[in-house]
Amino acid sequence: MTISVHPGADDRDWGGRLPRNEAIDLDDDQRAARDEIVGRSARWAERSGFAPTDDQGGLIGPFNAFTLRPAPGRAFNQWVQTDQRGSSLSKTLREVVILTVGVAWQADYEIYAHVAVARTVGLSETVIAGLRSGETDGFAPDELAAHRFTDELVRTHRVSDATYAAAQEAFGRDGVLDLVHLIGMYLATSALLNAFEVPAPPIPD
Repeated sequence: MTISVHPGADDRDWGGRLPRNEAIDLDDDQRAARDEIVGRSARWAERSGFAPTDDQGGLIGPFNAFTLRPAPGRAFNQWVQTDQRGSSLSKTLREVVILTVGVAWQADYEIYAHVAVARTVGLSETVIAGLRSGETDGFAPDELAAHRFTDELVRTHRVSDATYAAAQEAFGRDGVLDLVHLIGMYLATSALLNAFEVPAPPIPD
C-alpha cells in the first residue's frame, strides 16, 4: 500500500509549536538532513501507507523536527533503522508495541502513522481496533504478551513478575530486550510529538 492522499499544506499548521522548515532559512546541515529524510524516511513512510509530507512536499510529523535539529534527528533515525534491521520481533509484533505506546501517550501522529504501517505489514483490523480502544479480545497470545508488557511499563513505569515471565516465555531474553528498546524509541517519538503539539491527518477507515 502506497499513500495516495497527502493533507493540504494550508489545512492547518502542520508544524504545531515548531516553525515549518519550508518557512525559515535552513543552514547547510539542516538542508542536508532534509534531503536525507526525503530520500529515506519519507520514502519508507510512503510505502508504509502514511503521509510524511503535505501536498506541496513540506515535511510533517516528526520529520520537520528532525530537520530543525539534524544531529539528534540523524541519531534517532539510525536507532530506528538498526532496530528495523536486527529486531527479533516480527513486523506485526513491533506494530503492536508501537501502537500501544502511541495510544497510551495519545500521540496523534504516531497513531495515524502506525495504524497505516500495521495494516501494511498485515496486523489484523481486530487487533488494530483493540489497541486503539483498549479491548484485547481476538489477540493472539504473543500479541497479548507484547501489548501487556508494553502497556504496563509505559503506564506504571514497572513490569510485574507475571507480565515479565509471560514476555520472557513468548520472546526470550533477546526479544524482551528488543521490546524495551522499541518502547523507548517510541516513547521518545511520542514525547517529541506531544511537546510540540504536532498534528496528524485523519486515520482512513
